[in-house]
Order: sequence, then structure tokens, then C-alpha cells
Amino acid sequence: MTSFSDIKGQKNAVRFLSNCLLKNRASGSYLFTGPSGTGRALTAKAFIMALFCSNKAGAAESCGKCLSCLKIERRQHPDMFWVTPEKNKNIKIEEVRDICAGFCLKPYESNFNVCVMEEAHMMTREASNAFLKMLEQPPARSLFVLITDKKELLLPTVLSRCIEVRFSSISVRDTVDIIRDSADLKEEEAYFLAHFSQGSPGAALQMINEDVSERKQKIMEMLARIAGEDNYDCLSWDKEGRDYLTEDIEMLIMFFREIVMIREDPGNVMFEKNIQNTSMYRFFGKYSIEKIYGIMERLINIKLALGGNVNSKLAAQILPRAVRGE
Repeated sequence: MTSFSDIKGQKNAVRFLSNCLLKNRASGSYLFTGPSGTGRALTAKAFIMALFCSNKAGAAESCGKCLSCLKIERRQHPDMFWVTPEKNKNIKIEEVRDICAGFCLKPYESNFNVCVMEEAHMMTREASNAFLKMLEQPPARSLFVLITDKKELLLPTVLSRCIEVRFSSISVRDTVDIIRDSADLKEEEAYFLAHFSQGSPGAALQMINEDVSERKQKIMEMLARIAGEDNYDCLSWDKEGRDYLTEDIEMLIMFFREIVMIREDPGNVMFEKNIQNTSMYRFFGKYSIEKIYGIMERLINIKLALGGNVNSKLAAQILPRAVRGE
């Protein structure tokens, strides 16, 4: 069951929202900003659960057991509208009109009507204008929570009517703990996902269901081939898709950053526990720090180019040469 005590790495956000509940100032409009996967939606759920709870464990904590808490946990409370758009899909004006219609009615079971909107920046212009009217003249006892990692895409007038609650990337240690609490992983693998997700437990947990770990192993194999192949010009990357290449380049940057870290502190290994015993480390570990940084710079440039119009097949062909620092 979700509560504020379950939120890790977001002390400032939790403290602010807890004070809102303690001072009975939990009505209005909030904007939860910051990287995705850092607990914004989880915090919104904990906040609403504490607001609606009929048997509070504390002034700012829910009991997690009453009927109201159970309904919010399942996102089935009749006084709560929770909008989660499909990936890369807009939030259309029809959805906002449904929320407006619901907010015109008195709360059915609680003292508030609440709307939580994830990826709020995905509202169309028409939807944003309709939503703005609600913010300008909010119904009595209403609460809005907008969640976004791209607040610059929201209308300035929407931003001006919301209290911003900022969420930050979570520390590697906290991210590892969250990953291991949620999935049966070795600490080494959890560390890799924590680093690769850049402090986003949500993104790290999603990677478990994808082929990220398998891709990491393939990259290690490719590095070994590049290190052991004299005529590496004949090599091409095993994947040519833009998304795959971008992800692989991010892992390669991690690998070379790891070499630098090992040189400075041999006990500090995140990418692969036994990396120092591998052929590619013995090969690339001989490179000067300046050359390694040069390789990382080239990889970053290729990644940026992939974000533009560069041909991904061409990027796959030059990647081995970039890795060799040639």
C-alpha cells in the first residue's frame, strides 16, 4: 500500500506535501515536475490517499486499509480522475471535458474531487485551453495534480496557476535499494540499471522487462571483438536501428567512463564486476585518459547526430572505429 514513507529520495517534495496536509491547505493546483520514473505518480497517489483516508494513521499519513485507501490504490475511487495517456498519444479535449463534467458534481464519497494528469504536456492546445478554464475558476473543494517532465511545453497561463513541486533524480544508492526491493536482482545488475537509468527507478524497473541486460552482454562481446580484431574496419555494429544504437552508445559511454573510474579507484566498478579480468579492459585500459575522453566525445557526437537526420546505418558502420579511437 502506498504512503509517504514509501517514497525514497524525495524528502523535500514529501515534506512540502505533508505540511500542506498538516495545515489543511491541500486544495488548489499542483505541478509535479522532474525526471520521469522518480516517484512523481507514486507521491501523487500517497498524497491523495492521505487526503481521502477515513482512518488516518497520522495527520499526513493514510492507514492504507480503509475502503477509500483501497479504492485509490486501485485507481477506482469515484471522486478521483486519473489520466494516463498512451505512449506518444495526446490528451484530447474530450478527456478534459469529461473531467470538467465530473467536477461539476459534488464529491460522492469524500470532500474533494481530484484530478491527476500524468504527462500533462501531452494535452493538445484545445485541451489545454479547456483545462485552463477549470484552473481559472476551480469548483469548490477541488484538487488538481499535473505531472510532467517537460513543463516548458505547458501553457504559461497553466504554469502560473499551479504550485510547482520539484522532483530530482534519485541517488544511485537509493535507486539500487528501490530496484532490489521490487525485483529479484543481484546487486551488480541493480547498480548497472541504477547508473544507466540516471537515477530513475521507474525507468530501471521498466528496463528489466526489456532486453537491456541482454544488450549489455552483446556490447561486451562486441567490445571484445573490436579489441581482438586487427582489421576492425570490416566490422559493423550488430544493430542498425536508431533507438538501439542510441541505447548502445549510452552503454559504451558508461563503459569508458568506468575505465576512467577504475584507473582512479580500482574498487569502484559498476558496469561489470569482473571487468578488469576481461580482454577488452586489458586492451582499452592501456589507452591514455586523454584518448578515452576523446572516444567518449566522439560517441556523444554520434549520439547527437542520431537525434538529427544522420543515417543510422552509417552510424553503425563508423561506431567500431570510434570505439577504437581512430
